[in-house]
Amino acid sequence: MTAVYSLDMSETAVICLDDAVRRELAVARAKHGNSWEVQSIANSWGDIMDDRETLGAIHLFDRTGSVFAGVICSIH
Repeated sequence: MTAVYSLDMSETAVICLDDAVRRELAVARAKHGNSWEVQSIANSWGDIMDDRETLGAIHLFDRTGSVFAGVICSIH
């Protein structure tokens, strides 16, 4: 997927999210190994998560060390 962002009226940046996801997955694997969390994110990419959701999941995992950090759970 390619995203196009307009920086101002004279400049446009084209960002290939595919490459960004691959790069961030490589960074996560280097930092955390091929843990089940990293593998789950990689396996969900293109299946149940699009490029942006995948990048968000990788960034959350890198910051917190958990794929569940943003999940709020309540049992009634």
